Amino acid sequence: MSEISLQGWRGPFLFWLRVLILSLVCSPVVVGQELPPLPSPSASPLIGQFDGVTPTPATISAEAGAVLPAPVAIDSVDHNFIACPTPCYWIVSSRCSVQNIHESGRWGLDVYQRTPDGCLSQSNVSTLASQLVPGMPVCIFSHGSFVQWESQCKEAGQAYAAFRSACPNMPVQMIFFTWPSDGPYTYLLPVDASIRGVRAEFNGFHLSYLMSQIPETCPVCLIGHSHGTRVVLSALHLAGGGDIQGHVFTGSIGNRRVRAVLAAAATDHFWLNPGNRYGCALNRVECLLNLQNRRDFPLAFYSFSHPFAGGALARRGFTNRDINRIGGYNASKIRQCDVTAELGPDHLWPQYFGNREIVSAMLPYIYFQ
Repeated sequence: MSEISLQGWRGPFLFWLRVLILSLVCSPVVVGQELPPLPSPSASPLIGQFDGVTPTPATISAEAGAVLPAPVAIDSVDHNFIACPTPCYWIVSSRCSVQNIHESGRWGLDVYQRTPDGCLSQSNVSTLASQLVPGMPVCIFSHGSFVQWESQCKEAGQAYAAFRSACPNMPVQMIFFTWPSDGPYTYLLPVDASIRGVRAEFNGFHLSYLMSQIPETCPVCLIGHSHGTRVVLSALHLAGGGDIQGHVFTGSIGNRRVRAVLAAAATDHFWLNPGNRYGCALNRVECLLNLQNRRDFPLAFYSFSHPFAGGALARRGFTNRDINRIGGYNASKIRQCDVTAELGPDHLWPQYFGNREIVSAMLPYIYFQ
């Protein structure tokens, strides 16, 4: 009897021992996507405006698009990058905004515009919306966890250069959405990852608000990396009629065309299945590209992120069972591109936009080709 009890006790003990060892040897910087800190940008302190849209228990209507881009093989695209056009993009921040549905804080977003002269000037959502060219595609990128403001500013410029130089004659308007994904840390990896996963999901409300302010004639491509894919999928789930943390978005993103790209997706592979966490996300997109890396090293530990975690979508991809459960029209919207040979164990966002083949595979989604 005592031997049976010992066997039943040994499993949980070994599990938590592995968690402790993993937490001690892997800091958030190593397993996340943070780069060494850079000097702070020459910009004013964050000052936000109250935008007046808060999530409440309610319902919205949504319609799905209909046009799918042709699948793009990464070995069949043009790899000739040329000089990047003069940079001009926006950084939209929720770092000083409310981060919990029960938190008493301000709703609203801080906006900065990167102008051709190299300055990062403070703006606001209304001005951003007025500067966007109606009908021209808008690409919104959301980073993952453990990313500081300074690193986001640097990587925004690098990613903009990569996407624009790949297709300099095609029009696009780029927005980089940043959320409070860095410290303070507990330095217990599963705890830190879980906290940021929930926070990323909540930021779907902020991203939904941003999308609602963009001219409806502008098609929007959402790109998420790592936990940033939760920001993207949360916003799409809200737009598709779902709820996040028991609340829905009472605004509307209109009937615009929407596409999505998931890079290093730190979500369970089945969360887009009907009835699951983001089961309404596919209702609102016309197509979704999942960049699958079966050797992504940090996501090999994804099963420690929360109890009963399934395999990460980035590593597992949408399985045949997932596709069958999604079924019908929504299943036909999904495209998967295996980038394992290009990335190997790499996970960081610069390793994605720094690879010409991967960028080329994303171009039809970004530029609505």
